[in-house]
Amino acid sequence: MNLRNSLSLLARNCLSVVGLRLVRLSTNKVRGIDPLLDLKSILGGIQHPVIFDVGANDGEMATEFLQHFPHAKLVAFEPFHDCYELLRKIFGARPNIRIEKAALGSTSGTASLNVFSGHRMNSLLDMDQDPENIMRDKFVKTGTEQVSVDTLDEFCSRNKIDHIDALKIDTQGYDLNVLKGASRLLGEHRVKAVLLEVNFIPMYEGQPTFVDIHAFLSSLGYQLVDFYNHTRQNGYVAWCDACYFARGHTAGVPSHHLTSKNMGASMSWGRPEPPPETMLRRSHSPKPVSGVTDD
Repeated sequence: MNLRNSLSLLARNCLSVVGLRLVRLSTNKVRGIDPLLDLKSILGGIQHPVIFDVGANDGEMATEFLQHFPHAKLVAFEPFHDCYELLRKIFGARPNIRIEKAALGSTSGTASLNVFSGHRMNSLLDMDQDPENIMRDKFVKTGTEQVSVDTLDEFCSRNKIDHIDALKIDTQGYDLNVLKGASRLLGEHRVKAVLLEVNFIPMYEGQPTFVDIHAFLSSLGYQLVDFYNHTRQNGYVAWCDACYFARGHTAGVPSHHLTSKNMGASMSWGRPEPPPETMLRRSHSPKPVSGVTDD
């Protein structure tokens, strides 16, 4: 055994004593440990990836994206007024970031956003009162807010965006509706990778199951990469993040027909453009809760 392997074994043994483990992290292989490192591997050498952050909330995930992809073109969608204003304050001066005050769904229009104490629980769905829902007594509904709803297909069509390298969705139970509003983009594999939160316990009324989301993405030719950031309830997974990758693309190899440098040439990245006035009107994270544990 050489010196390097001996030191590695010693480190592993020492860490195991305190319940930790040593894991090799790499930016050129999918490891199933850190979703953004895996995403970096999947996207390969793309220097200016197009990233959509749907349900941007207070900008935590957008900040992490920009740490890994500092030259990314990022569009952040957030319907809640207070969080939208916070995003403008944090990112408003950055020319490569565009902030949209809108929710995304399967159809465009308006809807009532349910606002809860702890803004990370805000959703277009109401809280499920099922006894198994560990969130129902943890957060209080404080009101509603009328918000605009757009679809990814319509937004990208209006703004001449022909592809998305990474689509992150965290809309508190509304993720499948967001995906359905991107059926054209997903069906044509113009979205390379999807990162979203999936729930395994009841949380919101009408919330889709993981099986629903997996079946929808699989039917459009997307392959599950891995699960991340597991939160457990009584030893079982309550929710986690999942990453999907479009079949037909090779992880680590940029798409040959979808290039970032010409993407959205007519789009103003720093200045939101409202939807057309003729739009029909119809009727969004990590959750700090006691009693559950993160892996």
